[in-house]
Amino acid sequence: MEIKKFSQIMAREVSDKLGEGIDIECTDVLKNNGVVYHALTIKKKGQCIAPTIYIDQMLEKYNRGTMLMSLVDDVVNMYRQCAPYTDTNIDFFDDFSVVSKHLFYKAVNYKKNKKKLENVPVKRVLDMALVPLAKFDHPRLGSGTVMIENSYLDVWEISKDELWENVVESAPKVAPPKIRGLMDFLGSVTGMSGQMDELCGIYVISNTAGNLGAGVVFYPGLLQGLADDHECNLFIIPSSIHECIVIPDSNMCTETGSLREIIREVNKTTVANEEILSDNLYMYDRESDKFFIVKDN
Repeated sequence: MEIKKFSQIMAREVSDKLGEGIDIECTDVLKNNGVVYHALTIKKKGQCIAPTIYIDQMLEKYNRGTMLMSLVDDVVNMYRQCAPYTDTNIDFFDDFSVVSKHLFYKAVNYKKNKKKLENVPVKRVLDMALVPLAKFDHPRLGSGTVMIENSYLDVWEISKDELWENVVESAPKVAPPKIRGLMDFLGSVTGMSGQMDELCGIYVISNTAGNLGAGVVFYPGLLQGLADDHECNLFIIPSSIHECIVIPDSNMCTETGSLREIIREVNKTTVANEEILSDNLYMYDRESDKFFIVKDN
């Protein structure tokens, strides 16, 4: 069964289960890098909060033999667990003095997200875009992020420049940087520990949450401080939207052309489509304090 038909059937069956007073909409959700997920948006009449439940994996289960009504029950249970009991006040988002304390940003590929970012006050850096976000922990809505759109600036009566002044100031507090040795990082991922001399001096840079942390390399002074510690320039590998790998050029043992090929191959075979940041290799020049793409020879 294809996803559109599956969405319609699921919406009808879930509606029958939940009864009157519930509106269900089949939605296509555009994610990073043009990846589209399919979902049911379920809203109780009179409320502004509508839980969104993704169903792509449910279709895979259905095609493998899972009973339809079992999947319907899963959706109903998910909705009942996350639906607010009463309408939730989100007026706090109208007050920029409150929002400004929750701002940070993520880095994404600009070209792959151009359509999604049409109404977002992004900051361009080479082939990437820095996207302003607000992080919130709400007693009823839970934790999450909101992408800042141009229309919000009108509500807050601020300019794009004023927004980014606040984003740059707030980001290191909301999403603090975390710099780890590559072996330490790999050990935390694999559960294994060990020492490999050839990997010493290679760093993984992200935020403390390890989520949407690649943009941390643009925090003021971060690369400058690392370059000063090593007294050399830095190569930056865009591992994913979550982290970057940084190699001091004094430790570089691979030709840049070969490294670019590795980046492209890893993006094709290993990194999830929606988590790819870039196929390029970057360098930070210590003397000029500039960040640029390493060009093919």
